[in-house]
Amino acid sequence: MGRKPNLYMSEPKAWMNMLRISNSPTIVSNIMVGVALAIIAHREQWSTHLNSPPLQLTKPLLFIIVVLLLLYFAGMVLNDAFDAKRDQKIRPERPIPQGVITAKQAWITGFVMIAIATLLAFKIGVATGISTLALAFTILLYTFLHHCPVAAIPLMAICRGLVYVVAVSAFSVHNQGPIILIYCGIIAIYTAVLTFVGTFEHEKQTRYSWIIWVTLLPAVLPIVLYGLDSPIAWFAFIAFFIWILFAWRNFLAPDNKPISGMHKLISGFALLDCILIAAIGEYFIMIISAICFVFTVAAHRKILGT
Repeated sequence: MGRKPNLYMSEPKAWMNMLRISNSPTIVSNIMVGVALAIIAHREQWSTHLNSPPLQLTKPLLFIIVVLLLLYFAGMVLNDAFDAKRDQKIRPERPIPQGVITAKQAWITGFVMIAIATLLAFKIGVATGISTLALAFTILLYTFLHHCPVAAIPLMAICRGLVYVVAVSAFSVHNQGPIILIYCGIIAIYTAVLTFVGTFEHEKQTRYSWIIWVTLLPAVLPIVLYGLDSPIAWFAFIAFFIWILFAWRNFLAPDNKPISGMHKLISGFALLDCILIAAIGEYFIMIISAICFVFTVAAHRKILGT
C-alpha cells in the first residue's frame, strides 16, 4: 500500500479540528451551572432539617462531563459527515474533503459516541438517561436540518438548554423550581443569537452584527432576579459586555473578521455561565467557568472552533 498523499493537516489534528475540541471547555462550563443549581436545590430541599446528607458531586460530575462531551463531539462529527459533499465545493480545507478522514468514519464515530453517552447516562440514573436521549435526539435533528435556519436556530438553542437539564439531573436533586427553566431559557436565547449570526459567517457580517447586543438582555436577567446585591455578578456582567463589544468590533472591522467574532461569541458561553453562577452566590464554582473561558480563548488560537 502506498503512502497517503501530502495533506494540509495530520490525522490527529484533523480529528481535533472536526471535534471542535477548542470549544469543549464551554461544555464543562455549562456543566458548572448544573452543579451550582444542584447545590442550591439540595440546600433548599434540606433547609427545614437540622442535619442534611452531603450532596454527592464527584462521581456524577465526572460521568456527566464524559456524557456531555461525547454528545458535543458527536454533534460536531456528524455535522461534518452530513456536509461532506457540500464541503468539497465550499470548504475544501475541512478534514473529510482533504481525505484525512472519511465520511464513513465520521458517521460511525458520531453514532458510537451517542451510544456510549446514552449508556453512561442511564448508569447515572433514569432521569439523566431520559434527558440525555432527548438531547441526543435534538442533536440528530439538528444534524439533518442545520441548513434550514428556521429549524437550526431553535434546535441548537434547545441543545444548549438541555445541557443544563442533563447536568442537573445527574445529581438526583429535587425542588428545582422555575430557576432551571429560566436558566435554560437564558442560555437558549444566547445560543439562538450565536447560531443566527453563525448562519452568515461566510458573508458580510455588518448587516446583522447588531443582533449580538440582544444577548445583554438575557445576561442581565439572572442578576435582576437573584443577584442584585452581588458585586461579583455585576463584575461578570461587565466582563461579558466588554467581550460582546470586542466581538461586535470584529464583525465591523474593515478587513471583516467573522471567525474572530464567532470565536468570541463561543467563548462567551463561559462568561454567561459565570453570570448565572454568580447570581446565585456559588462563587467557587464560578471560578471554574472563568477558567474554562480562558482555556477556550487560548484553544481558539490553535484550533478553529467554527
